[in-house]
Amino acid sequence: MNFTVRYWSSLLPHDYRERRGAPRWLDYSVHPASKLGLHNAMLAVHDRSEIMQAHGCQFDCAVFVIDGERVERLSAEAADVLFAALPRGEVKWLEIREFLLPTPPAQAPLAPAESAPPQGEQLPLFGHTHTPYDDLNVVAHAIDINT
Repeated sequence: MNFTVRYWSSLLPHDYRERRGAPRWLDYSVHPASKLGLHNAMLAVHDRSEIMQAHGCQFDCAVFVIDGERVERLSAEAADVLFAALPRGEVKWLEIREFLLPTPPAQAPLAPAESAPPQGEQLPLFGHTHTPYDDLNVVAHAIDINT
């Protein structure tokens, strides 16, 4: 199993299209099935998307979970939730299959007062999730070198 970043772009030659003219997904990078691998795949999607936006073309870029013949596309939201839930080290298909289920239908649109933040500022790539390290009381330590 691995995490593969794939994309398509309207700037690619016609050789990179399906027979009926539909865009064909191209492999951009392959990452191991681990929390670090998913993290690097998400960063690659972010970088590739910024590059494509700068070129002003039509495109799509996503992380796919590939396990033999089984291929599943991860939505950005599912990738964020999966990243927060994954243990360190290698992961297996059984550990992530619940994240690959279809997402529930979207809720009613937000009122204008509750809209998304302004586009002018950089949003964090990953939101903070509570970890056991947040509960630790850090005690300051000092070394007395004069004794």
